[in-house]
Amino acid sequence: MRFPKPWSKKRGSRQAGRAIAGTVGEAGFFAAVFLAGVFILALTLAQRFVVGPWPPLATGLGFWTLIALAIAMIGFGGTMLLLGILQIGASSERRNALARRAEEIELIGGTGTEFPAVPRGVNLTDSPGMRLTYRLPATSWPGKRLAAAAALALMWNAVWLVLLVVVIAGFWSQQPRWVLTGLLFPLAGIGVWVLRHYARCLRQTSGVGATIVEIDEHPLQPGGSYRAYVGQLGRMTLRRIRIELICEEESTFRQGTDVRIDRNPVLSQIILDQYDVTIDLGRPWEQEFELKIPADAMHSFRSPHNAVHWKIIVSGEARPWPSFCQSFPVVVQPASPLPRRSPR
Repeated sequence: MRFPKPWSKKRGSRQAGRAIAGTVGEAGFFAAVFLAGVFILALTLAQRFVVGPWPPLATGLGFWTLIALAIAMIGFGGTMLLLGILQIGASSERRNALARRAEEIELIGGTGTEFPAVPRGVNLTDSPGMRLTYRLPATSWPGKRLAAAAALALMWNAVWLVLLVVVIAGFWSQQPRWVLTGLLFPLAGIGVWVLRHYARCLRQTSGVGATIVEIDEHPLQPGGSYRAYVGQLGRMTLRRIRIELICEEESTFRQGTDVRIDRNPVLSQIILDQYDVTIDLGRPWEQEFELKIPADAMHSFRSPHNAVHWKIIVSGEARPWPSFCQSFPVVVQPASPLPRRSPR
């Protein structure tokens, strides 16, 4: 009989523990470290500079030790929390792919002046893929809502802790601030609600996971056929997941003093439409398919007032997680002209 060894490396594809609960717990720990540092810093400064019946705190080794400890806690908690938010929506294999396959990809030069109005798309091929040659970047970051909720929660509760120190200092100096003391209770309720909203956003964003799109060649050409790969990470049940190839015309014009942008789809090709998909942490949803560009399609184009964009859109309707829609731009260059034949 073999007994489990928690210190040993796990084998197979099963998951040890709950990753979502671990992510929420880790974020809560770093947020608590940040707020504790704010409270210690405010309390130390109050003991040093607020006039009261107690003797002021001497600016000796103990004072500077508390200041350094508080600043270190604020910096450590804030930095680790920020790094955790930045990693939301990114797969853990990406850094391994960068280290393993960076030497296999040739440097991509510019297109020259042959097609001056066609985007070069150099930034679309600077990341290697795990399955295919290139991993396409998404146009939007899925952690924007989470970052806003985290900033609001930390700033609101940090201000509340500073006000708490002011109230405590008032009672110590026998000059209580009753109005501020009464305001602490509703402000604390708002702070608890903001923290719960942040935890809910963190849980939802962590559950959805990253969307990965890879392609074997880039840029594309009309009439070409290419291999593509889509992977969806997370732990959720999708009512539907759809992969589309979109060609969109964009017009920029001025109406009075306002600048308006009008977007009209020129081509919408549904590549995959699948229902009732279950995604687990150890087994992401993966799909390889053939991406075909119509031979008579318009190539990518960009000018000051008009543009033609091509993109791969991956959208999903999830429950109980929020639905998602990620856009991955690609560049379609004009078809290469046929070489001239010699009359001989």
